[in-house]
Amino acid sequence: MYQGKNKTALMSQKMIAEAMLEMLRDRLIADISISELCKKADVSRQTFYSAFGSKENVIIYELKNNCCFTPEDGENVCKSAAFRQFCRDYSGYIIRKRNILEILVRNDMMHYLYDVQYHSLMKCNYFIKDLDEESRVYLVDFITGGMNSIAKNYVLSGCNADEKFLENIMFRLFGGLYFTGH
Repeated sequence: MYQGKNKTALMSQKMIAEAMLEMLRDRLIADISISELCKKADVSRQTFYSAFGSKENVIIYELKNNCCFTPEDGENVCKSAAFRQFCRDYSGYIIRKRNILEILVRNDMMHYLYDVQYHSLMKCNYFIKDLDEESRVYLVDFITGGMNSIAKNYVLSGCNADEKFLENIMFRLFGGLYFTGH
């Protein structure tokens, strides 16, 4: 996948990603040919392969650049009230990103969201930094997996849950409250 700074190449990536998302509103990724995608984006096949190499890389690009959740900057993220805010923010993210989440679920590609989200949280300079690195890997994996599952189930249940419901589910789940009977 192209990661340079050439403005023409970056514009081509953007056009390809936009065309892919538009096509995915009505179709599965397996039903979209590279030729169709290139025609829709008005780029050559060579440009596509130079920019992405695969249709899946277009999805990863979109997730990394336009659909990745990152918690608000703060030193106490995931501690008590700050963790409640994290749950609130992610719940809002789920509602706002409903369209891309529906595409991911319909195409069985939620694992791409997991990968992008996990790496984003691991790179985050203030997200659960008071743990040793080995423990942090496990905790970020658990949180990312839970976030992904909640987003997936939101879509599978018809996108009917509201932000407050999702926030409470996340807060209670990650806080272990379902296991204590509270």
